[in-house]
Amino acid sequence: MTHVRRIAARRNRLSVALAGALCCSGSFGAIAQDTVPPPAPSEDPAATLDTVTVTGTRLRSQTMTAASPVAEIQKEEFQYSGATKVEDLVNQYPQLGFQNGFDNFMNNPSQGYATVDLRDLGPQRTLTLVNGRRIPKGLGETPDLSIIPSALVQRVDVLTGGASAVYGSDAVAGVVNFVLDDEFEGVNVNLGYSAYQHDNDNRYMQGLMDAAGYDYPTGNSGFDGISRNIDLSIGGSFGNGGHAVAWATWRKNEAMLQGERDYSSCALNNSGTACGGSGGADPANFTILAPSLTGGNTAAHLGADGTWQPGVGALYNYAPINYYQRPDSRYTAGTRIKYEITPHFVPYVEAMFVNRRSSTQIAPSGTFNTDVDVACDNEIIGTLCGDLGITDDEITVLVNKRNVEGGPRISKAESTNYRITTGLGGEINERWNYDASFTYNRSSIKEESVNDFITDRVRSALLGCPDGSFDGCVFYNVWQDAVTEEAAQALQGVGIVNYVTSMKTVNAYASGDLGVGLPWAADRPIALALGYEWREETYERTPDTNMATGNFTGLGGPTTPLAGELYVHEFFLESAVPLIADAGALSGLDLELGYRYSDYSNSGGVNTYKAGLGASFDDGRYLLRAGWNRAIRAPSINELFSAQGIALWGGSDPCAGPTPTFTVEQCAATGLAPSQYGFVPDNPAGQYNQFAGGNLGLDPETADTWTIGFAASPIDDLNLAIDYYRIEVEDSITDIGPRVIIDLCAGGQSAMCSLIRRNPTTGDLWLGSNPETSGLVVNTLGNYGSFDFSGIDLSASYAWALGPGRMTASIVGTHLLEQTFQPIADDPTTAYDCAGLINEACNAPEWRHIASLRYGFDRYSVGLRWRYVGALDYEGIDGTPGTDDRLLIANGHRLGSYSYFDLSASMDLWDVATWTVGVNNIADKEPPLVGGTLVLNGNSLGGYDQAGRYIFSTLSFQF
Repeated sequence: MTHVRRIAARRNRLSVALAGALCCSGSFGAIAQDTVPPPAPSEDPAATLDTVTVTGTRLRSQTMTAASPVAEIQKEEFQYSGATKVEDLVNQYPQLGFQNGFDNFMNNPSQGYATVDLRDLGPQRTLTLVNGRRIPKGLGETPDLSIIPSALVQRVDVLTGGASAVYGSDAVAGVVNFVLDDEFEGVNVNLGYSAYQHDNDNRYMQGLMDAAGYDYPTGNSGFDGISRNIDLSIGGSFGNGGHAVAWATWRKNEAMLQGERDYSSCALNNSGTACGGSGGADPANFTILAPSLTGGNTAAHLGADGTWQPGVGALYNYAPINYYQRPDSRYTAGTRIKYEITPHFVPYVEAMFVNRRSSTQIAPSGTFNTDVDVACDNEIIGTLCGDLGITDDEITVLVNKRNVEGGPRISKAESTNYRITTGLGGEINERWNYDASFTYNRSSIKEESVNDFITDRVRSALLGCPDGSFDGCVFYNVWQDAVTEEAAQALQGVGIVNYVTSMKTVNAYASGDLGVGLPWAADRPIALALGYEWREETYERTPDTNMATGNFTGLGGPTTPLAGELYVHEFFLESAVPLIADAGALSGLDLELGYRYSDYSNSGGVNTYKAGLGASFDDGRYLLRAGWNRAIRAPSINELFSAQGIALWGGSDPCAGPTPTFTVEQCAATGLAPSQYGFVPDNPAGQYNQFAGGNLGLDPETADTWTIGFAASPIDDLNLAIDYYRIEVEDSITDIGPRVIIDLCAGGQSAMCSLIRRNPTTGDLWLGSNPETSGLVVNTLGNYGSFDFSGIDLSASYAWALGPGRMTASIVGTHLLEQTFQPIADDPTTAYDCAGLINEACNAPEWRHIASLRYGFDRYSVGLRWRYVGALDYEGIDGTPGTDDRLLIANGHRLGSYSYFDLSASMDLWDVATWTVGVNNIADKEPPLVGGTLVLNGNSLGGYDQAGRYIFSTLSFQF
C-alpha cells in the first residue's frame, strides 16, 4: 500500500535530488526502500510524492536525510556476479568481515550454513533481516541465510552502524537487510549453471609433494564444484486491492575435495616449507610414557624390519580426502499476500521455507593417542621395551593410528527452517499509520556423524579384547601393523545430535507526524514512531549418549545436552525533527533521535539510544551527516547455558618441539618445567586442547558507534560519498583465545598463566582428551575486554552516454584504520591492533574495494569488475616480526596484495529472456598459501578466492 501526501514542490525536488545523489549501487547514504519517482508534471504547485522507509529507522521519510550511512547492493549485481546464493555476493563487499571466509569453503570447522559478519565483529553482532524482520537462526544461534531466495532479492541494504535503538539486540556492528521484491508482477524463471576450473601448475607445491611421495593432480581440472539452480517467481494483483507473490527455488552444488587442487593436496607444515600431516597415521605412531626415559617420554614407531624405533614415523596426509567445497542442496519456497480492504485495514501474511542438506568430510578417525597401560612383558607389544631401552615394568602407551580401513569421517546435516508472519497495517488518519505483526521462526537441524571410533571400545580392542570387552570386539592389532577392516568396523559408530531453535516476535508500532513543526523549518512536521516488541527465543540441543559423553575419538569433546530460553520486553520510540529548512544554501537540517528500553529475562533492563544530524545543501546535491548509537548484544542461550568441557583449537604451542620458539623462562611461565624444555611433543596437525563453554553470569555487551560522512552529487549522474566509522564494544562476550592467553602469559601477564594447564608428564597441550589430566588452555566465555574498530568507507559512481549506449563506473572501498582487541578490560597493555596484520589472531587488510565498469547498449551489456585485497604484514600481536611461517618471511614478512578481475555479459533474447555469462577470477589466481598455523582451509586464509576460475551462465525468462 502506498501512502500519498501533498507536499511543497520545492521539498519534492529536494527529495528527488537526494535520491539521485545517494541511491546508487554500492553507495553510502540513507537508502530508500522504495524508488522515489520524479514528480509528474502538474499545474498544481504542490505535487505528490510516495513516502519511503529507510533501513535503520521505522519512520517514513520523504527527505532521506538519515544520519546513518547505508550501502546498497542492487539485484543486478547478483546477475552479473553469478551469485546463486546471497552470501556469495554480499560477503565479497569490503564492509563485510574478511576473516571467516565463505560458507561452502568452510569444512572443518563448519556450522553448515552461511552468515554475514559486518566489520569482522562476528555474525552474532550483525543483525540480519528480510524485509525488516528477523530470520531463523541456525545451530550456532546466528541467522541462517539459506532461507533467502537470491532470485527475488530486490536489493540488500547494509547499515554500517549500531542500530539497537531501532531493532533491539545484535545490531552492534549494524544491520544487513535483504529487501525482497514483494510487488513482483508476472512470471520469472531462472536456469543457472556454474563451475570452477583450474590449471594445476603450482611448481612449489608439486615439488613438496614429490619430496614426500604424495600423488597430486596436474593440468586442467576441467569443470568441478558444479552448481545448478532453478528459480521460479510468480506475482500479480487480485480482487480489488490484493497482491500476491510466490517463489520456489532449487539449488545443488557438488563437493570438491582438497585433493582436486595441487596447492591443497597436502597439508603444509607450520613453516610452509614441507608437506606436514598428522601423527595419527598408518602405520601407527606411539608416545611412550616411562620414568626411565629421558624427559619421561619418547615418540616411537614400528620399523619396516619389525623392530621398534624412536621418533615419529610417517605422517598421514589428511588433506586430499577433506572437502574443499562442501556439497549443498536446498529447496526454498515462500509467499507474501496482502489485501487492502480499506486504507485503514490491510491484512497480510508472509511465509518463507527452506530445506537444506549439507555435509562435511574430513580424514578418517583413529585412536588419536588413546592411552593404554601395559606391562613390558606383555606379548602383544613384542620387543617394544627392549628396543627402546625401557627398564620399567609397566608403561603407558599413547596409540595414534589412523582408521584408513574405515573411511573418512562424515557429518551430514539436514535443516528445515521456516518463518511465518501475519500482520495488519494501514492508515490511522492522513498523518498516521500503524503496523502490528506476529512472527514465528523455527529451525530444526539433524546432524549425523559416521565412521568415528567409539572411545570406550578402543582400549579393549588395542589390548586384544580381554575379558569384559564389548560384544563383537575384534583385536585392533597396531602392534604388528595388522589391523583388519573387520576390526575397524567393530570400533565405529554413529553419533546423532538434533538442534531446534525458535523465535516468537510480537511487534506493534505507529508512525506519523505531529502536524506541527518549527517555524524556522518551514513548518515541516516533526515525525514520530513509537511501539512495543516482545521476543522469545528458545534453543534445544539433544545429542545421543555417545555424543553427550564425548565417546568418539575424533570429534574433539562432548556435545552436551542443552535446553534454554530467554525473552525480552521492549518499548521504543524515534523522532525526526526538522530544525532548519530553506535557509539559503542550507536546504535542510534534521535531527534524528531514538530510544529503546529492553527488559531481558536473564540480565534485566538496559537502555539504548541514537542521535544523528543530517544537513542537505544546494537543493539536496550535498549532504553532511553524523550519528551516534548506543547498541547492545544480550548473551545467547549457548553463551549462557552451554556446559564447559574440552574442545580443540587450531594453532601452535611455542614451547613444543626440539627447538621451541619461546625461551626457557617464557615457557616456565606457561607451566613448563625447565627439564622438559626441548622435549615437549608437538602436534604436527596443529590442534590443541582448550577448556571452553558458557557462563551464566554474562551481562549484555554494550557498544558506542560514531559515524560522520559526506555525500555529494555535484553534477548529474556523479555520486560521491565518504564516511568515517568507529565502533567501541565494552564488556564484550567472548573468550580470550588460547594462543593469545599463551602469548600474554609469556609476555608477563601472570593472570593469564593460571589459565594454562600443561600435562605434568609430557608438558604438552594436546595429548589426550580428559579435562582432568590432559594439557589444555582454559578459555571459557566472559565479559572480557573490549574492541575498538574504526575505518573509512568510500564510494563513487558515474554514468555517461558513450556511443550508442551508456557507461557506468562505480567503486566501493573500505580503509581499516584500527582493529584493536583488549582481552583484559582493566589492563590496556594487553591491547593489540590487527589492522594490516596477518598472524594467528589477525587477518585484517587495511584496504579492500570492488570497482566495476559496465557498458550497456541496445539489447546487450558487458561489464568488468575488479576486486582488491590489500597487503598484510606478518607480525605478532606484540608487534615483533612473525617467526613460524617461512613463506611469509621469505616474502619480506609480508603477504602481498591480491587483485581479482571478473568479466560478464548479458543479452536480451526475443523480449522474453535474458542470457548472462561470466567468468570470475579470469586469471585463475590461486589463494595465498600459508603455513599450518594460519590456515583456514586448504593451505589458505579465508576471504580469498579458493578454487580458481568461476564460470557461470544464467538464462532468465520473464512473462
